[in-house]
Amino acid sequence: MTFLTDSDQAALRQEPPGLELLRYWCRVGARTDETCHKLLSYMVSGLVGRGWVQTIDKILDSAVDTLDEPRPRLERALYQLVQADLVVLDGLKVLAMAGLFSTRPTGCVLAVQGDHTVHLLGPMAALAATVALRRTGEVRATCKRDPKRRIVLGCDETGVHTREPEGVCLFLPAWDGVRAPSFAMAEGGLFADDDALGHWQEEHGDPPGMPVASQMFPMAAADLGLQLGRGLEALLKHLPDFD
Repeated sequence: MTFLTDSDQAALRQEPPGLELLRYWCRVGARTDETCHKLLSYMVSGLVGRGWVQTIDKILDSAVDTLDEPRPRLERALYQLVQADLVVLDGLKVLAMAGLFSTRPTGCVLAVQGDHTVHLLGPMAALAATVALRRTGEVRATCKRDPKRRIVLGCDETGVHTREPEGVCLFLPAWDGVRAPSFAMAEGGLFADDDALGHWQEEHGDPPGMPVASQMFPMAAADLGLQLGRGLEALLKHLPDFD
């Protein structure tokens, strides 16, 4: 499956390596209608509220009453969401949602204040998740190169505002427009310091993407987190839980 048209591919090549996924997620809302946004909001709300999700058939069954939408319309919306990679399925199991959340362990989690801990798809999701949800929370991760080293980011609806350790940095993977966006999101990582990031890049043959050193982390985290979070917020604000 390719997620981009030829014109999209051409535009993608103009983006700095590492920012292609951000642009994709920010634009994808225009390709999905309000029913899609309501269903996606409903699914993400269930994940954050419970810490797990039902199978997709049960989600659709309950969404019919909760969202007051006929099932055929919800099924069409689900098809659009899957085509955009905003929902990733394995049979009836939901694997990922909204370009941010995973139902399987990823080594990076968001503990939402007053709700449950959910798995995040990667470093860009770590910067944007609380902005998209308009919630306060704490991202807890392990260093991509040394899993024994812990990383904690304090986040709210404006993005990351604290970090531990102070040397936290990250790597955002480049995206070719062919691999599933959700899969590509998980290929980067958070690092405890610049040395860990540099060694990881060397060990992986200097992969294409955008390294963000610790000195630049506060500025980049604020800018990228707001861009992606505000872009996805438009898809996740269709229930009272998100107001």
